[in-house]
Amino acid sequence: MAIETGLRTLLLAQSSITTLAPAQTVGGLSIDAVFLDHPVEGVKAPYVLITLTSHDPYRRFDGTGGTLRRSDVDIDCYASNRPAAIALATAVEVFLRDYVGAAGAPDTINAVLWENARDDVVYLGDGRDARHYVRSLSFIIQHT
Repeated sequence: MAIETGLRTLLLAQSSITTLAPAQTVGGLSIDAVFLDHPVEGVKAPYVLITLTSHDPYRRFDGTGGTLRRSDVDIDCYASNRPAAIALATAVEVFLRDYVGAAGAPDTINAVLWENARDDVVYLGDGRDARHYVRSLSFIIQHT
């Protein structure tokens, strides 16, 4: 399993996150509000988007591969207003910062390092009044 899939499972298991970004019904289907790479068409904010931005299996000094890996992950928290985006991002950050433990077989997280946060506004279509607020969190995850 990829680390981002394990992260999705971890985030969906946290009521502090799913309360702020609950599952939605789209086309008669219940859709969880934590996605990998892109949201399902028709989903509205609030939701969480996980993107793997870099992955590096660490090497030993002799050039052989070790079991420790580093993955850089962006987690974007979308909401209809800035306070809601910040609240959702804070719930994600509080849970993940310094997390150590299982992340779905076979991954185990050894360290989660918070790198930075940034805010943005995404305008929908041509209307400047229709927008999503986004707080993006960047993490470095060391895992085996």
